[in-house]
Amino acid sequence: MIVRWIAAFLAATAVMVVLGSLAHSLMVQQAWIAATDIGDGVVPATLSAGERSGWILHDLTGMLPLFGGLAGVALLVAFLVGSLVARFTGLRPVVFAVAGATAIFVLFTVMKMTLGTVGVFGARGTVGLGLQVAAGLIAGLVFAALTRSRAA
Repeated sequence: MIVRWIAAFLAATAVMVVLGSLAHSLMVQQAWIAATDIGDGVVPATLSAGERSGWILHDLTGMLPLFGGLAGVALLVAFLVGSLVARFTGLRPVVFAVAGATAIFVLFTVMKMTLGTVGVFGARGTVGLGLQVAAGLIAGLVFAALTRSRAA
């Protein structure tokens, strides 16, 4: 049981980091392209699929240690609390989805309050933060699916 819980937690954290990093990369790429399109008569920059893919992979490998650790701690606390709540409510998918989303929202809120920045450029603004929170929600759903009781 505990091995399955740990494996599910690691899988959910991996999903969070991959989706969160992807969202960050796409938000930064969009901001970079928008920044090149501010002059009259200037052709906006473009990124090829290869450049976008390389950027995404670079961000993922660069963000993995710190972002993975921070997101992992946030999700661990959320899933431990969620386990207690789910035990009494029976609404595992909802509880863990909300727990995952809340964990990531709290993580970025605390970082903003203590550091003065969210720490992840792609999480600045409503859309960027919303994408990170959505990644947390999906991570929570993954955790719920991987830890559900097996039918006897």
